[in-house]
Amino acid sequence: MKTLNRTQLKIIAICAMVCDHIAWGFLDFMTPLAQIMHIIGRFTVPIMCYFVAEGFRHTRSVKQYVYRMMTFWIISIIPFYLFFHELYDYRQNIIFDLLLGLIVLAILENKKFKVWQKVPLVTAVFLVSAFIGGWVIMPILFILVFYYVRDFKKQALWVCGLTVTLVLVLAGAIALNNIWHFSHYDWIWYEKLYFLGFMLPLLVLKRYNGERGKEPIGRYFFYIFYPAHFLVLAGIKTIMNGCSTYEIYVGLHFLALIMCVGILIIVLFAKPSRGQIGTMLLVITACIYTFGFIVEITSKELAGFYSGTLMEYLGECLLIFGFTLFVKEMCHRVVPTFVFAAETVFGLTFMWLVFTAPKNHIFYSNIGVDSTGPFPRLDLSYGWGFYIFVVYMMTVCICCFIVCIRSIRRTVGAERKRILCTAIAICCPWISNIIRSTGITKGYEIPCFGILLAVVLVGTALIKYGYFDSISLAGENALNHGNEGIMVITTNNKIAYFNKRMEQVFGPLSLNTDISKNKMLQDIFAGNVKSLSMDNRYYEMRVEPLKESGYIQGYMLWMLDITEHHNTLIKINDMANKDSLTGINNRSHFKQLVEEFLQNNTDGALFMMDLDDFKQINDRFGHQQGDAVLMKFANVISNLGDNIIPCRIGGDEFCLFGKNMIHNDELQKVAVLIADNFKKCMSEEKYHDIATVSIGIAVTKNDSGKTFEKLYSNADKALYVAKNRSKNTYYIL
Repeated sequence: MKTLNRTQLKIIAICAMVCDHIAWGFLDFMTPLAQIMHIIGRFTVPIMCYFVAEGFRHTRSVKQYVYRMMTFWIISIIPFYLFFHELYDYRQNIIFDLLLGLIVLAILENKKFKVWQKVPLVTAVFLVSAFIGGWVIMPILFILVFYYVRDFKKQALWVCGLTVTLVLVLAGAIALNNIWHFSHYDWIWYEKLYFLGFMLPLLVLKRYNGERGKEPIGRYFFYIFYPAHFLVLAGIKTIMNGCSTYEIYVGLHFLALIMCVGILIIVLFAKPSRGQIGTMLLVITACIYTFGFIVEITSKELAGFYSGTLMEYLGECLLIFGFTLFVKEMCHRVVPTFVFAAETVFGLTFMWLVFTAPKNHIFYSNIGVDSTGPFPRLDLSYGWGFYIFVVYMMTVCICCFIVCIRSIRRTVGAERKRILCTAIAICCPWISNIIRSTGITKGYEIPCFGILLAVVLVGTALIKYGYFDSISLAGENALNHGNEGIMVITTNNKIAYFNKRMEQVFGPLSLNTDISKNKMLQDIFAGNVKSLSMDNRYYEMRVEPLKESGYIQGYMLWMLDITEHHNTLIKINDMANKDSLTGINNRSHFKQLVEEFLQNNTDGALFMMDLDDFKQINDRFGHQQGDAVLMKFANVISNLGDNIIPCRIGGDEFCLFGKNMIHNDELQKVAVLIADNFKKCMSEEKYHDIATVSIGIAVTKNDSGKTFEKLYSNADKALYVAKNRSKNTYYIL
């Protein structure tokens, strides 16, 4: 049988919920169709309780989970009561019940609480559910079952047992109420039998495959859909019951305010960034303006009208400030501080003019009430201050729009889409005024809908197309104190962030400047430079694409300090290639070097040297003194020139290879120099008379094949001849 993923189960729950609410709002409760729809509606609660338990089991932060649930409960309060009115009295919606279940789990799973603390806390939550919960402790019990009972068969038994118990308790309570009348509900004993539908979701939960599935819109779809569908159903119900154009007009503005608040909450949960701050400011000002407009259109007297107007102008002044900040961040532009200072001064000045308008008549020359339309409205005569305010707003919006258009031409991908959303959002508040001027709205002002559209667009720019500057916020404190350098550039090669270490290496840098102005940076980002050495420090350069919301937002340059790693590699290399006592080449590395020279057809001579009577030094003066002699000799053959490569074969045997040394007079000169220098450095030692050196020399020949083995063998033969003739001499083979 086909399985179901989480998204599919949630859609089943949503459809069942809508079916149930349609029955509550538009059908007679006791009709067969209504009863069937209510039974279908019972699918919702167990499925949602199941996923609350699953969510608690897998959430990264219980605190954030509780905060999100609480937020969406608060958002849903007004839409819930707009639809149900007096039917639910003071009781809360299902999200409140799910929130209580989540809180109970958080208490029970908190290891800091003792048992004596958990018992009263859980009891208090159950009492809250009993008195004001929509479903009276049942969701809490379902959540506990789904969380603590892992076996599905046992879960099913518990759910069925609790459901039957609920129906029996309600039937008994209804029967007793008919006798003693302790509740104002006039129910019949069989009226709540549709609660048995709570057992039906077990049929679909059994098919759950544990997969997430592709969620429509996003993970908050259900929480957003829940209050939204109440508003739609309430609107349909109001229209069917008959309502005036004015009531619809006011209702739509309430809907706009709720949507603005919803977008604000979504932005609050977005990734922290400066883009988020600019978006929050815009959405908050939209909420202020919309609320002020609702106050204006619902007031009946001049004082109320004017209070709403003051809030509107406060929102507009902040909106201009917000647009500037938002454009600055989204377009990665440098906006001088004096611009924000000027906007602050202008905003305060215009607010003062609006507050004092009844006295100085600068902003409004006349303020009155027009009662001739479908509802009372302000009747205003504009003064010169108002027209200056309009020009000021248009100027700022045009400047921001121009900045966006110029930025779009130099960007691609997500950044272009983000800036395009910003540009359209700047125009949206003016579209409402243009529409109104055509007369289509019959005098009704609709500025809130233009502002709402702008809010939707700036939210889209931040969330859907992503704004990546978290690295600059998180890194400014942590990354400025390390040896590593970090730089972020946008897709159009502008510097979006750099830490102090980058300036120490590359000199003074500025945000939003093109990296083509720095040749070294240009080569690094082009992949031409992979490493860098400066001030005895070594750095590795790594360039990585930065992706957010599926789009490449820019590129990050990591300048990693690998000095210690570099020095460690040198030490490891020395350990592998150098003699541990003398520090010159060991036999294996010496052989490798000589073979490379020979393969490149380089001629030369191999000197094999043996210290005469060295064993007497070890026997008479000890091995420590013997090691000192070996180190002195190694120092002698290490300072003969760049064309001579020294090596310690082992014990008191040494070799060296002289590149391009093939003439006897040159070989004799080197051999004599070695013997004389060794004698000089040993002249002050008490064992100088027994510290001499014998040298055998072999020269590369065309007929020898120029192999190391042949050359080494010949040098060994020459050394044998030298030691047999007389010590402290040399022989050239």
